[in-house]
Parts: sequence; structure tokens; C-alpha cells
Amino acid sequence: MMNDIWKQRSKQHQKKMMRYLKYVLNDHFVIVCLFLFGALGYTYSELLKTLTDGFIYGRALAVVFFTGLILIGKLATFLKEADIVFLLPKEKEVENYLHLAKKHSFILPTSVITLGTSIIMPLLVATSSFKFSDMFFFVLFLMMMKNIELEIQHMLMKLSFAQKKHTIKFLFILSSLIGSYLMIFLSPLIGILYALLLNILWLKFGVHYRDRLLYQWQIMVKQETTRVQRIYQFINLFTDVPIMKSTIKRRKYLDLFLNKSKKDHNKTYSYLYKRTFLRGTEYSGLFIRLTLIAMVLTLFTKPFILHLLLSLLFLYLTGFQLVPLYFHFDNMAMAVLYPINPKQKLKAIKEVLLQILLIESFGITIVSLIVFPLIETIVLVTALTLFSFLFSYLYLPSRVRKMEKIQLR
Repeated sequence: MMNDIWKQRSKQHQKKMMRYLKYVLNDHFVIVCLFLFGALGYTYSELLKTLTDGFIYGRALAVVFFTGLILIGKLATFLKEADIVFLLPKEKEVENYLHLAKKHSFILPTSVITLGTSIIMPLLVATSSFKFSDMFFFVLFLMMMKNIELEIQHMLMKLSFAQKKHTIKFLFILSSLIGSYLMIFLSPLIGILYALLLNILWLKFGVHYRDRLLYQWQIMVKQETTRVQRIYQFINLFTDVPIMKSTIKRRKYLDLFLNKSKKDHNKTYSYLYKRTFLRGTEYSGLFIRLTLIAMVLTLFTKPFILHLLLSLLFLYLTGFQLVPLYFHFDNMAMAVLYPINPKQKLKAIKEVLLQILLIESFGITIVSLIVFPLIETIVLVTALTLFSFLFSYLYLPSRVRKMEKIQLR
């Protein structure tokens, strides 16, 4: 029974993700990502040429990086609120259900671990005595540690005390750091033996302790809801997700920017979009993250042409992923009842998006003054400003029309 439930829910989830994936992996986004990875790869390769065997920080960075890779990936259970009632009598059979969930949840971390290890290997080869063939041992170690991490996630579903959960998470992170240190600074074989020992200890003591506990169903369902919500938050940046529940924060200290907006009939949507951007975490959070990344990359990207292209790329990513803001009020009855000309929406989103892109351009320009001469900075700010206007008044309307056609299907 539980196996059938898992297969059904897993199939439904995959079907839903594939439907949204074609909107995420559109031509523009794929080209931008390829360009971004190419630029970052070039900068990374140029940086490696300046490093020597005495650069000990490379191995220290690898220890932290490997520990981070272990923590990527949540246990996907596909549990629903109704399961609190209907699956509670079948609690003993849930173990098999979660065993299948663990197998499914291991796929993504395996890919991330392999990719992440291949990225960090050139740094280890350039700054230590490691060879590229050692990558096999690193991947094996990380997968063994990830197995324990998923098992611990399973066990935490049976614990209700937050303090105990935090203690267990801390101890695991500490043990991961120790294992990564042994593998990097002593020997990969020692790291694998360490991970093997932890797996044996878990099978002997951890599983026995976990089996004595009862599932905390409300916690399990809440964790799964949060996990799925994060996936939909990402997808919602590319296309409208009807079941998406956005997070709103008051942020009264930002009302200063809203008070400068004209509160009249013809500026209704302009005010609403600004308020939504400032209060909605999916919009403002995205803007802050991309802006900070662009500013940090400015400090490390020396060739001006490469820096210019990267800046334009991040500006495009910000604008592209903020386009769904246009549709934010489409499902609200009050917005439909407003006696407002529908054309005001497009005019308002153009103005708001232009202001957002100009603010990001300003942040990038300020940092570029530290790295580049004044003449090159002037060229940069001119290019970013021109791109902001072109994106907001030429590309944005066509993108909005295309998304409207998709929603009508």
C-alpha cells in the first residue's frame, strides 16, 4: 500500500515539475546561464594561475566547501496534511515509504556532489599534491556522509524539541568538518574510513534509537510544505504558480520610499508594485541577492570587458526574474474591481522595473570605482543605464505579452 502511494505521488510530482521546467529552462535563461558559467570559469582559471603550492587557504576552503555540499538536499517525502489523519494508523509501514523517499532524495545531492567536486578539484590540484584521479575518493566520502545526513533528517522527524534538533545538527556539521579535514589534510583513504566508521555506528546505534521514537506528523508535513514552497518560489520567478503562497513582511522602515510616490488614481499600480516589491520576500530577496553577487564579482573580475558583460548579465537576470511582478494582482478580486485603465499596469511595471535596475546599476558602479579607472567606470554606468531603459521599455512589453499567452493556454 505505502509503496503504491509513494509511486503515485512521486509520479504526480515529476509530472508537475516537468510541466514547469519548460518555462524555467527557456532559451533566454539557458543562454544566460551558459554565458555566466563561461565567464566565471574563465575568471576561475585565471585565478588558479596565480596560486602556488604554498596557498594553504585553498585546502581550508575545500574543507568548508565539502561540508556545504553534504548539507545540500532535503528529504522529499511528498506528505500532505490529510496524512496526519489517514496514514497515522499505518505508522509502522511509513518506514518503507520513507526508505523510498530517501532513495529518491539521494539523486539530486549525488549530482550536486559530483559537480561541486569537479569544480573544486582544480583548486586542490593547483595548491596541493592531489591529482584529478582523487576526485573518486572525494565523491565517495561525500556520498557516504550524505547518506548519514539523510538518515538524520529522517530521525529529526521523530523529535519535537528544537534544542535537541539543533544539537544533533551541530554535531553532524562538526563531524563533517572533521571528516573533510582528515580527507584533505591527511589522506582521502582516512576520510573514507572515517565516513565508513560513522555509517557503521549509525546502523548500530542511531537506527536503533530512531526506531524507538514516534513520528511527529505535524512537523513532517510542515517540513515537506516548506520544501515544496521553496521549489515553487524559484519556479514563480519564471512563470505564474497558482498554488504559490508568498511571504509578506511589514518592513515599516521602507515606507520612506513609498511616501515619495504620488498617491493618485493614475499611479495606483505604480504604488502597488512598489509596495509589493518592498514587502514581498520573493522579489526584494531576489534583487538583494543578485545585486550583492554582482557587486562581489566586480571586485574579482579584472578584465573590464568581462566585467561589463557580467554586469549586464546580472542586470538581465534581475529584470527577467522580476517580470512575474506584473501578474501579482491578477488573481485578486479587488484589483479587478478597481476603475482603472488596464494599460496602467504595463506603464507602472516599466517605471518600477526601470527604477530597480537603475538602483542595481548604481550599486555595481560604486564598487567598480574601487577597481577600475574613472573612464572605464563612466563607460560601465552608461552601458548599464542604457540597458536598463532598453530592457524596461523594449524587452519587457514583449515578454509580458508572451507570458500572457502562456497563461491563456
